[in-house]
Amino acid sequence: MKIIKLLLLFTFVSVSISAQDTLQNITVSQKLREIVQADSSFYKEIDIAAGKSTLTDLLRNVAMISGVNISIKGAENIIVNCNFTGLKVVDLIEFLCGEYNLEVTVTGNILSVYPARPPVPEAPKNIIEYNDGNQTLSFDLNGDKLINLSKRIAEKANVNIIIPQSMYNYPVYGYANNMPIDDALQTLASVNGLLTNKDSKGVWTFSQNAAAGAAESGGRTSTPYIFKTSFQADQLSVDSLGMITAHIGQGNIQDIITELCNKISLNHFFITPVDGQTGIYVNNVDFETLISVILSGTPYSYYEENGIYFFGASGVANEGRNITAVKNISLVFRSVSTIEDVIPANIKSGLQIKTFPDLNSLIVSGDQRLIYRVESFLKSIDKPVPLVTIEIIIADVTKSDIKEIGIGMGIGNSPSATSGTLSPGIDMSLGAASVNNLINRFNGFGSVNLGKVTPNFYMDLKLLEENGAIEMLSTPRLSTLNGHEASLKSGETRYYKEVTNNYYGTQNPIQSEFYSWKNIEANLSIKITPFVSIDEKITLEIEIEQSEFTEREEEGAPPGSITRSFKSQITVQNEDMVLLGGIDKNTKEKSSRGIPFLARIPVIKWLFGKTKNNKVDRKLNVFIKPTIIH
Repeated sequence: MKIIKLLLLFTFVSVSISAQDTLQNITVSQKLREIVQADSSFYKEIDIAAGKSTLTDLLRNVAMISGVNISIKGAENIIVNCNFTGLKVVDLIEFLCGEYNLEVTVTGNILSVYPARPPVPEAPKNIIEYNDGNQTLSFDLNGDKLINLSKRIAEKANVNIIIPQSMYNYPVYGYANNMPIDDALQTLASVNGLLTNKDSKGVWTFSQNAAAGAAESGGRTSTPYIFKTSFQADQLSVDSLGMITAHIGQGNIQDIITELCNKISLNHFFITPVDGQTGIYVNNVDFETLISVILSGTPYSYYEENGIYFFGASGVANEGRNITAVKNISLVFRSVSTIEDVIPANIKSGLQIKTFPDLNSLIVSGDQRLIYRVESFLKSIDKPVPLVTIEIIIADVTKSDIKEIGIGMGIGNSPSATSGTLSPGIDMSLGAASVNNLINRFNGFGSVNLGKVTPNFYMDLKLLEENGAIEMLSTPRLSTLNGHEASLKSGETRYYKEVTNNYYGTQNPIQSEFYSWKNIEANLSIKITPFVSIDEKITLEIEIEQSEFTEREEEGAPPGSITRSFKSQITVQNEDMVLLGGIDKNTKEKSSRGIPFLARIPVIKWLFGKTKNNKVDRKLNVFIKPTIIH
């Protein structure tokens, strides 16, 4: 009999699967006939050979060759090996759909190809059969509710079964084939951890196995809680501000929580008994701090919702909910964007933390005791962050003192014209005509007759003194939060042309010239990071770099540059100005040129030589003044 049933079941399943495949192929064929009527290009014959190609690539190439519109989805992992000659596109698609379990959808002349959805498995059925002839019961149960099972057995076998209301939704499993009704009910209760009893009137009663329930809860039997101890005022007291003082050597945890809630008038509910002994000695702490301390190291937790405190064992369900708290922790002074990385890993382990930028807050879910630790930590660091304004004065002062005195004479390659300046300093170049005119003025005084100079004769006369002072001040101002870097960059960019010559060929080389524009920057770059201490001393980490352009060495050459930089770490008082450092550059040049011996005689040396005395002093100083803005 069993073999016949199995054969019939196998035949039914095979026929169902075959019918399902046939139905799918009919559906694909109908849709392909529809697309062929819309676009005759699907009748084109093609030759195609593919080896280890994806189905997506294969159909894309077919669409390009035949000019049809095909959309492929979800076939990237299907590998195809095929070789066809003179095959119609529509036949190829129908073959691929049957071979790789594909579906098609037609939209106008567009054919969409995608993997067929797997059939939705049917939910397992709970089967109950009763044979009146031999009074045997057969069942195949997969999680049916005990109340539903009892009703069906009572109707079929004409027996009375009593189920406690608390066990209505108890799931039952099991299989039996033609068992006597009494044996079947006892077996059903045994395999599902239940107890059953039949009284003298033939009424069956199901109840839960207390031993099995204790094993599932770790060997602890759950008993109703009975308040045991009332604490004296010197053991447990609450002041007018709600601060708690507890000096308890040994007490029941639930007793302590119950009396506290009564004293503070807090709504509370115990989902499960909170069993355990503890000793505690604290002064002037708030309720949540005390509860977190009492429950630390125990399997119990709590959470607050709508003004009601719920207590119970962690992970124990209460109408589908666990002892899991959710809290929105808002920050006042700090940004929530990076605060999650600051929380130590050991106190946020086991919690789910999500940032909520709209309210600058964190949404934390998990054990209330862990949430309280995170909240306490965030409160300890959520302090006002000082704003530091930094004034910088960069003074670049150049002082010069230049003196040039002397007369120079000579004969040039060609006659020179008289030119130069007489004021503010004498810098003249006299030609031969001017010198001869001057000589003629001296001739005629007594027996003096100096003659004339040649046409190419020249004479330079210098009598110059120059004093200068250039003062350049840069006064940038930066503001930043404590512990964050402030940076400033300002400067200019100059460009130069870079030319590249390439030669092509060997016998008659051809020159090819390319050029590109390159750039060089000269910037003032400032980076400062302040750290403010409790006594308002400010530690500054400073980096300053200043670059300047110099003259080009030659036409078309890149511009030169000089760079001066500071890097230092200093500590100053609030609003104190300090000199970070200075670079002094002193240049002295003293030279003379003239006729030997005569060039050393005072006054006369100016007639027979030239004297040059230059002095340049350059100073770069950086002053910094930080100010704390509260």
